[in-house]
Amino acid sequence: MHIVGQHPFYQTTEEDRLLIRKELGFKDSILQEDIDAIIEWFQKQPHLAHAPIDRDYVEKILISTKGSQEKAKRKIDNFYKYRSLAPELVQQRIQDLDDPNYDPWITYRQAAMLKLYNGKRISVFKLTEPNASKVIIDVMLKNTVMLGDLRLKYDYMLGDIWIFDLQNASIGHLLQFNLLTFQKFVNIIQDGVGFRIYEIHVINATSFSQAFLNFVKQFVKPKIVGRMVVHRTIEELQAHIPKTYLPKDYGGEQPSLDEFKELYLREIRKGPTKDCLIEYCQLISDEKNRPGDFEEEYLVGSFKKLEFD
Repeated sequence: MHIVGQHPFYQTTEEDRLLIRKELGFKDSILQEDIDAIIEWFQKQPHLAHAPIDRDYVEKILISTKGSQEKAKRKIDNFYKYRSLAPELVQQRIQDLDDPNYDPWITYRQAAMLKLYNGKRISVFKLTEPNASKVIIDVMLKNTVMLGDLRLKYDYMLGDIWIFDLQNASIGHLLQFNLLTFQKFVNIIQDGVGFRIYEIHVINATSFSQAFLNFVKQFVKPKIVGRMVVHRTIEELQAHIPKTYLPKDYGGEQPSLDEFKELYLREIRKGPTKDCLIEYCQLISDEKNRPGDFEEEYLVGSFKKLEFD
């Protein structure tokens, strides 16, 4: 039985939810007490008290921290902080979503599969434009943050499995990255949103793949890099993930990446989804009111050594 009021993109059953809570050892009464305690803490923080927060969001963060209140507080603080430091990745969507011709998926595809796989959500990322000069990486980054907000609002899962298709990727695409913006993006996704990443699969690997991995290693935590598996064929990927949970592009039963694009384009313009995405722009801290001295540590040590081969 699916849960009333959930988003059509991120459907979970009541059984899914109970299994996830059981795996984490959550008891409802204790979970509600933890959520109460975190919201009370949040509302006492001078740099956060002005911002909205809801119980569902706090529960998602507690899932990602396996029930640790202190880790959840740290992650929530980071989420609001890093978003406040990156208006180009968050607030820019207000203008974008008012443009009837806005299409962030012109040069790439991105999709979260409709069915959970062992309590985990599988997401696929693929560049479709081989000409790097036509690709605007910042559009991809802010769009990923936007879809992440939608998942924070509606999704319910243990964590993520990511699939990167490098068929059309090249060194030229890496050179399109604005390193400061990418570091801000990593901070939001890794230390703020903080979905637990269980596996990362790289498919259609080429000689470029090692350069891609070297680039990623310089921004993400080593334990996440250690969860990367490189596949040279679709069959190798299917040995790890059943076809039921893969898009048609990879011999699976989920919608194709092009079909997901059309679904997303329609959905982000609909009232409830658009309203949610705009409302989430308010989830930022007021760093001027943060107790103590604030240092922009997201810049420290980020760009000392960037290697591509």
